[in-house]
Amino acid sequence: MIGKPMCVITWPSRHSLIAVALPVLLGFSGLAVADVCEMDETDRALLNQVNEARSQPRQCGDRSFEAAPPLAWNCKLEDAARAHAEAMVELEFFSHTGPDGVQTGRRVSDRGYSWSAVGENIASGQNSVDHVIEGWLSSPGHCANIMNAEFTEMGAARVEAPGSPHSPFWTQVFARPL
Repeated sequence: MIGKPMCVITWPSRHSLIAVALPVLLGFSGLAVADVCEMDETDRALLNQVNEARSQPRQCGDRSFEAAPPLAWNCKLEDAARAHAEAMVELEFFSHTGPDGVQTGRRVSDRGYSWSAVGENIASGQNSVDHVIEGWLSSPGHCANIMNAEFTEMGAARVEAPGSPHSPFWTQVFARPL
């Protein structure tokens, strides 16, 4: 890791460039169950800023996006995001793929969420919601995940890493249920 905020994209070839798990469109059987969970101030701020960004057309690198409908918060996606951010802190890695080889779609499915599309943004070192959203919107891949109208729900987590210059670690998971 380097000593400033960073983002990495993990492509299927496992070359790290900037941090985005590209949306995956696969079918799994079963229905997603909407959960009700208590959102904290950070959760509300993240969701509000993402929905504000989605409310207007946006250029993400070379791609143009029309305004997209607002996302709903999903507890299972939040749980998947938190587990991944905690694992990055505890196991000292920064990737969409865990040391066990598990990727975003599996983490989401393991929480009982049946999805037709899934994506993930990760970041580290941004100390506020404003800074992490600004960073993601400045990165073409992250911005594309935020603006992807295929996604209808999100969950996210911020996890502190005491003593680390890369703290906090952020994970944002997007999905569309079956």
